[in-house]
Amino acid sequence: MTKKVALIGGSFDPVHMGHINMAKAALEQLNVDEVWFIPTKSTPLKERVLTDEEHRWGMLKLAAAMDERFKVNPVELTRTGRSYTIDTLKQLKKDFEEVEFYWLIGADQAAQFEKWKDADQLVQLAQFTACVRDGQKPENACFDFPAIDMEPTPVSSTEIRNGYKLNYLPDAVLQYILDHELYIPMWIANRVSPHRYAHSCSVAKLCRQLAKAHNLDEHRAWLMGMFHDVAKDMPKEELAKWVKAINPYGLMDHHAIWHGYAGSEIADRVFGVKDPSVKNAIFNHVKGTSYDVYAMVLFIADKLDPLRGYDSSGMINACMHDLYNGFMLVHAENKKFLEKEKKKQPEKGDLK
Repeated sequence: MTKKVALIGGSFDPVHMGHINMAKAALEQLNVDEVWFIPTKSTPLKERVLTDEEHRWGMLKLAAAMDERFKVNPVELTRTGRSYTIDTLKQLKKDFEEVEFYWLIGADQAAQFEKWKDADQLVQLAQFTACVRDGQKPENACFDFPAIDMEPTPVSSTEIRNGYKLNYLPDAVLQYILDHELYIPMWIANRVSPHRYAHSCSVAKLCRQLAKAHNLDEHRAWLMGMFHDVAKDMPKEELAKWVKAINPYGLMDHHAIWHGYAGSEIADRVFGVKDPSVKNAIFNHVKGTSYDVYAMVLFIADKLDPLRGYDSSGMINACMHDLYNGFMLVHAENKKFLEKEKKKQPEKGDLK
């Protein structure tokens, strides 16, 4: 009996629920036995540098675990040089002579299929099928492909790399991204000003150095440094909504403190950072009101960030040697600074 397999090619940078829903549509409407995801080594029609194939493969394997009929095939990753779909199909037809292949493409790809290498030969090797929404076939397509409907999934890998619509990621894939620190700098860069982004990167670097010096989790420290100011540039009105929902008493604090409260919850609900130590450190980083070791690390790194424009090297060295006493020293110096600023600008203060 001939086995029917649907193929989905792409960079999968990263894989998301749009890809999964395409695969589900193939199982249900084409009655195929399996769906194989084919991660590309490069993207011939795009110039963007892809995330390392090791990570794209790792994320795909986690997504494929959602259904035993989903498989990941490395045929393109094992090929050297630029890879094209025509090469992939020829190899698959050679390796799996008894398999009938369907190649699934999105409506956008169907509309530009004539740009694919050896397009006329491709359609002889597999049944190309367009995945569309509401039965609407792609307009101006040179090839009249049959179409199947897929569940509307308004997301792209580009949006996810930019830090948006992360709810369209399988939970295991989002956790993989966080664990391997993928895309996160771009997520932060798209949420804050360039100045604040540079500060966040610098604080994250110092957090990692402090964690290493005190035998703490360096990845956890880096995460809290990157996300600590994620809410800093939000409008005051938006910050107030977050604070009212998660920490109503925090509204009595100066609004310059609110981004810590809001940021801890945004890191969780928007970006999937569930680690209690990271959330606690972000929540308390402005005033330094937690004595948890990670909270102390973040408070120190934030206040002694070398980008702040003064020589903090001596105090950084002290904190590298003794975390608690260094924290207390930074706390005392920060208190003096705030009191001095309050005298100069009693209405504003300058809580950073």
